[in-house]
Amino acid sequence: MFRKNKGFTLIELVIALSLSAVIFVILLSAMRLAYKSQEKGAERIEIDQKIRVLGDRITWLLRGAHPFFVKKTDDREQKLYFEGESDSVGFVTASIDSYGKGPEDLAGLKWVSVFIDREGLKMREKVFFLEDVFDDDGGKVYLLDPGVKKLEFEYYDIPEDETQGDWVSEWDSDEKEYIPSAVKFKITFEHEEKTIVMPEIIVRISAQREPEKKP
Repeated sequence: MFRKNKGFTLIELVIALSLSAVIFVILLSAMRLAYKSQEKGAERIEIDQKIRVLGDRITWLLRGAHPFFVKKTDDREQKLYFEGESDSVGFVTASIDSYGKGPEDLAGLKWVSVFIDREGLKMREKVFFLEDVFDDDGGKVYLLDPGVKKLEFEYYDIPEDETQGDWVSEWDSDEKEYIPSAVKFKITFEHEEKTIVMPEIIVRISAQREPEKKP
């Protein structure tokens, strides 16, 4: 009787190894794709969170903007405490930190200016009735985000007795007797060597009033 050989031939072994290699490559590619997808998802969540935090912070402050006037010492005119530039804004706000222990928060109102410099996006707080609120020094300064590289503001101006207005890039408090009815801002920041441009955010300001007329 003849015994039948049941081993693998060389060709069969090569084919089996080739198929195993192909399957291994496919599995490895799938794992790499899943890892990259997870990494991009985590990055997207981190970016969205930063956008939300920055947008909410500035929006919260602007919504509490108050048309505060101070009488000048030289004459009877009143000065509006609102300063709007294309890359910065300063205003008196009722959006204070209820847990704050400084005079800026205890007063119920405070002067806030939002701007950028070499270190990133910053916020300065001062006591709202001080005459030096427009100066670029003093007060408490907070670094909101070091990755912010560009900050853009626009202000919606509706003249008296008119229903429609225009967006302007600057707001001169010496010429205005009211604060803008809305502020639009856009932030550009860097995240892991990527430049991210936030969508424009429009904040409506409801507090409006004319200065008191002095006899």
